[in-house]
Amino acid sequence: MRITFIIATLNSGGAERVLVTLANALCKEHEVNIIKFHQGNSFYPLENNINLKTLPEFRFDTIYHKIASRFKKFFTLRKFLKQTPSDVFISFLDTTNIACIIAKIGLNTPLIISEHSNQAYLKSKIWRFLRRLTYPYCDALSVLGSSDKIYYKKFVKRVELLLNPCHFSTEISLDSSFEKENLVLFMGRLDANKNPMMFLKAIAKLDQNIQKNYRFVVAGDGELRSMLEKKAKEMHILVEFLGRVENVKELYKKAKILCLCSFVEGLPTVLIESLYFNVCRISTLYHDGSKDLIEDNKDGILVECDNEEMLAKKIEWIVQNEDFRLNLIQNAKKRCINFDINEIKKQWLKLIKEVSHG
Repeated sequence: MRITFIIATLNSGGAERVLVTLANALCKEHEVNIIKFHQGNSFYPLENNINLKTLPEFRFDTIYHKIASRFKKFFTLRKFLKQTPSDVFISFLDTTNIACIIAKIGLNTPLIISEHSNQAYLKSKIWRFLRRLTYPYCDALSVLGSSDKIYYKKFVKRVELLLNPCHFSTEISLDSSFEKENLVLFMGRLDANKNPMMFLKAIAKLDQNIQKNYRFVVAGDGELRSMLEKKAKEMHILVEFLGRVENVKELYKKAKILCLCSFVEGLPTVLIESLYFNVCRISTLYHDGSKDLIEDNKDGILVECDNEEMLAKKIEWIVQNEDFRLNLIQNAKKRCINFDINEIKKQWLKLIKEVSHG
């Protein structure tokens, strides 16, 4: 079977990680292509037999070029799709999904579009209108949460709930043990939605002994990084800013606690990856989905969005109650089976075959 994925970039994001994990798994028995919009190599390693294509760069520096480049991008994408014989196209993320639906008009190859954030994450009224207008023309839509499935079924003919696979499911044995350090980890893009400022404010509220005896690490990059580094100094807290980290495995192995502070998420990669490394997970009650991955006080901890006092109290409670932390970790491991790459690959292949055979 010939499968072509389409995505804007192959940077270090969660959706990009999922695409690469799926592509690497599928290319063992199928012909796999990836079409991306932006220049640069894949942040995550790709198997050698995957055919990677990149659209040419367009100018967006003036209003004229912004408008002209939009049209050029559609026509170039259409050309790439026509030149890549496929049994199915699979596009990732909302604006790319919209572009693919329009570019594919008149082509017979079926298109599966894939959402990786909660539907509320898309704020632009124009893009929301375009999503509502175009999504009914896809052959299938994959989503990550039950609330999204309910939302999209109102106007999309076929919506499937397909969880993200975790690449660690084939690498890490569930009975592995790790030498843990006193390390609390925040991992993700440093932007307003991920809310890393909540993490810093919580650290500042921790007992001084915990601040002295624990390392607090921020792994990720983004537009807020310089502001966050400045704020950490002003707040007199010691935080290590590592930027983008390629070998996240080494951080997970050492970390005792992982904090997710987002307002909106789809199915956050960090809450899944950390399951395999005995990391205790604390997450905000992000829009509609956090309870899909954590049962509060059973296999993780849930806190209110933007409530740094609550986050600080929960970190202190976990630090001071080792048996409780270990119990949360043991219960969390039971979720790993849900993200096994081999099972999720079977689900994707079933959908692809049904869509491609009409």
